[in-house]
Amino acid sequence: MKNRMVGSWQIENSSMPLQFALFADAYLDSAARLCKALKRSTRKLSYPRGAVVLSLTFHAVELFLKAAILQKNLKGKLHHDIERLESTYRLLYPEGQFQLDVPFKTEFLGFQSEEIAKKRLALPQDQLNRYPCNKSGRNWGGVFAFEAISFLPVIEQLQRDFERLRSLIFTANNGLQRIAKRSR
Repeated sequence: MKNRMVGSWQIENSSMPLQFALFADAYLDSAARLCKALKRSTRKLSYPRGAVVLSLTFHAVELFLKAAILQKNLKGKLHHDIERLESTYRLLYPEGQFQLDVPFKTEFLGFQSEEIAKKRLALPQDQLNRYPCNKSGRNWGGVFAFEAISFLPVIEQLQRDFERLRSLIFTANNGLQRIAKRSR
């Protein structure tokens, strides 16, 4: 097998939205590959590995939303709040053809839901699956789980959506189509 070096020079002349979209595809592809491996092997299946799948998928969605937002040349500060990014995306792309079902929406269940919703807890969604505890070293304060067999269809739907939306949002960027196909 011949080694082949890849590097940032491959994308440095691409627009920033295109670079975000390419990274989104790479993160989602990695999530899919690991999720498939965990679905096949109960020996490899563990919550930490499942959390990695969730984290990779979350980051892929975040990057894709940012790519679409940047494509509209918004100058606002981009953040990690996926629900706010989704809101911005829906404002910029309200037409039905741009529909994207974004996972990782916060739902508050139980008798404390109003109180919790007001506080929005201190559960930073972008950190939740990346670390086993918060910055203070305390557990996140909830029960979190992962099931490969039920999450894989979510990833596969996102892959189909990214591909469909890529051709709609980045039509002027034919380079995205070529680079995305080569990376598969």
